[in-house]
Amino acid sequence: MEITRRDFMVAASAVAAAFGWRTPATAFAAAGTELPPVVWLQGQTCSGCSISLLNSIALLNVAELLTTTLSLKYHSTLMSGYGPDAIAAAQATKNKSGFVLVVEGAIPTANQGKQCYLWPGLTALQGVKDYAAKAKFVLAVGTCAAYGGISAGSPNPTVAKSLGAVVGTARVINVPGCPTHPDWVVGTIAYLLKYGTAPAVDSYRRPLMYFKKKVHSSCPYREQDDLCLEDYGCRGKSTSGDCPIRRWNSPGTAQAGVNWCCLSGSPCHGCTEPVFPDGMSPFYAEGDDEGDDD
Repeated sequence: MEITRRDFMVAASAVAAAFGWRTPATAFAAAGTELPPVVWLQGQTCSGCSISLLNSIALLNVAELLTTTLSLKYHSTLMSGYGPDAIAAAQATKNKSGFVLVVEGAIPTANQGKQCYLWPGLTALQGVKDYAAKAKFVLAVGTCAAYGGISAGSPNPTVAKSLGAVVGTARVINVPGCPTHPDWVVGTIAYLLKYGTAPAVDSYRRPLMYFKKKVHSSCPYREQDDLCLEDYGCRGKSTSGDCPIRRWNSPGTAQAGVNWCCLSGSPCHGCTEPVFPDGMSPFYAEGDDEGDDD
């Protein structure tokens, strides 16, 4: 099921419809409630997925998302607060019901997780356990959070693990990608707001509305032997995602992006798959991808 910009605004304005207000912010205020609170924790990450989110345009730009639709209570690189005040905001949210937990980055587990701290005195390992236990929804954003990704690649000296490996997979919705596409993140949150439940997911806990088909099935080069990059290591036949249709860097509302990996001349590296990167390496070798075409 595809989530459109209209769906997102309808979901965010559900209370507005009941109270006759124009914006989600005023609607939630009229109802005596807050905007849906979000705590975004960063583990072992390059912050690329946060940067990708900042490029959200097609469904909702990040300003609308963070100021009129959601209440971002904590994000170490986006929030205006800092120090004790920022920590207090995260802790206060944890003690309330109904918040969405987003985790970006893998979780180091060696040495009791002491290689990565969310803030002084709280490791990422302990923090994600504490917050996941009380969150209404739990999202692993990016392949590092979803499956370990580059952070857990060999030799993995920090013994980095996926969010699901740390808190249990049953409640985690994985939105992979290196980085993840902003529409996948915004669209998944929209679904949670609209339906109050998790979207249908595949066996790897990825939303089927974005990861139902293989990249190769929509690739414009699939029938063009002179342009197909399979012989150069393309992993499109074994990688799930709608990248060829959605593309990246949308120029405006409800518009597809302008480019994606294969269109720019690079083989698909399989970044949305649990075995990325080690199981997809080497990236630029003669292809041996025998996956199906669906």
